[in-house]
Amino acid sequence: MSVLHAYNLSYQFSNGDMLFNNLSCTLSHQRTALVGDNGVGKSILGKLLAKQLEPSLGHVELHGQVAMFSQEPQQLVNSNITIAQFLGYEKVFAALEAIAQGDYEQTLFDQVADHWRLPELLSAQLANLGLADNPHLPCCMLSGGQLARLRLWQLFNSSANVLILDEPSNHLDSNGRAWLLEQLNSFSGYALLISHDQQLLQHVTHIWELSNLGLKHYGGNIQHYLLQKDIEQQAVHQQLHELKRQQVQLKLQAQKDKEKAQQRASQGKKLRVQGSQAKVLLNSQKDKAGANLASKQKNQLQRNQKLLSKTEQLQLKSQQHNAIEFYFNERQEEAIAKKTLVSLLDLQLPFGNASAINLQVKAGQKWHIKGNNGCGKSTLFKVLLNNLRPISGEVKVNTTLSYVDQHFSQLPSQLSVAQVVEQNCPTICKSDCYTLLAGIGLKHKKVEQPIASLSGGEKMKLTLLCASQQRPAPLLLLDEPDNHLDLRSRQQLAKALYDYKGSFLLVSHDAYFVEQISVTHTLTMQSKNAV
Repeated sequence: MSVLHAYNLSYQFSNGDMLFNNLSCTLSHQRTALVGDNGVGKSILGKLLAKQLEPSLGHVELHGQVAMFSQEPQQLVNSNITIAQFLGYEKVFAALEAIAQGDYEQTLFDQVADHWRLPELLSAQLANLGLADNPHLPCCMLSGGQLARLRLWQLFNSSANVLILDEPSNHLDSNGRAWLLEQLNSFSGYALLISHDQQLLQHVTHIWELSNLGLKHYGGNIQHYLLQKDIEQQAVHQQLHELKRQQVQLKLQAQKDKEKAQQRASQGKKLRVQGSQAKVLLNSQKDKAGANLASKQKNQLQRNQKLLSKTEQLQLKSQQHNAIEFYFNERQEEAIAKKTLVSLLDLQLPFGNASAINLQVKAGQKWHIKGNNGCGKSTLFKVLLNNLRPISGEVKVNTTLSYVDQHFSQLPSQLSVAQVVEQNCPTICKSDCYTLLAGIGLKHKKVEQPIASLSGGEKMKLTLLCASQQRPAPLLLLDEPDNHLDLRSRQQLAKALYDYKGSFLLVSHDAYFVEQISVTHTLTMQSKNAV
């Protein structure tokens, strides 16, 4: 059964740039994934399919009701909306409170309807989700993982039969990811997962790949997809090798034909001088030879153009797998000279961690800060940055800090990509700026585009670039930097952090990513019973 059809979708930005053109797809399998490099347009395609955006051309047909989980819930992060308000229960709670205070107007009873046990049931459900059992807690007080769980739970319990989930496992800890898989397995509708999470992608049956070449369909899960991609790339490389051989052969043949024509012309001149053959015959032979050479050159030119066209098409396919590069500043003299960069003594956080933290971070150390959602990992970073005050304890910071947070707070949405780099890295010259941006896949017109137009993955790459180019090299505070990044970008970031000579504190729930980095120390944080 098909629940969603997209016909010839095109999307053009207001400046005239075309993101993609003439895409068609049908959602007919219950678990389908949409994958592709950062910035290729996956989130926009998801919003088009969810009818949250209008396509420039084409249309979407939907059989049923669709709901979408988007990457960045800015309204919840930047406001005091409570959990009850977000879930749509604010009026019910207000009515229950009014009745408890002695107001018995009929409208209040109508508002409550059959929700008399809502406070009790909702508190229990919030506790099951790993949240504080307080429906009136502002959503902005939740960790990224807790907020993601709340939003996902609302969608899975809605009336929608089609869910489009854009990076749903971002910010979730290991327990949260296991919970997400349970929810997906029990969901009877259709789910389109926009994700780079290989664990999650093991559980799909079909994959759509969006690239600059269009939308391609693959059967099977992520393992089958990666195997097919390897086979395709091997075939592309073989074809490119064969085309190169043909181009060399064509060039050699053209040179041989030219040399033969020159030899015949030389022989004709000798015969003219000797006068042994009639001039009319020699002229005829000359014209015939010239026409023959011209015909061969024309054919060779056409063949060469075809070879060049095929080569260009294959190179476009090959470029889909070119690795991006993260360049970390290697000037570590000042950091190395300072033996202890951060010292925490009996630190009690205002939220999260149950016990006091004692920690010393020395130059060259690479720390993994681990723990479940809500245990205070991001809170620890905010205390180090002096954005929050601890309840008690001592904090000493003996270096500059560079913070990469989950919500890209360092990226003003109205500035262009180039302006952000110039603002955050004033010592970098313009040519180096463009080289660094090209290395993370931000080239050409992207450099002058506003931050608001970038994908989540592109924003993360830009944030990492700005953090990594500070001088002197700072202590990096990396709050889930692998979130939003595509598979190849995660691999390159892991390699860059492995090679990095400086120090960092890393929050990540991806065990494979952490293993690739080879961290030197680990701090495990434990949650309190309540936030």
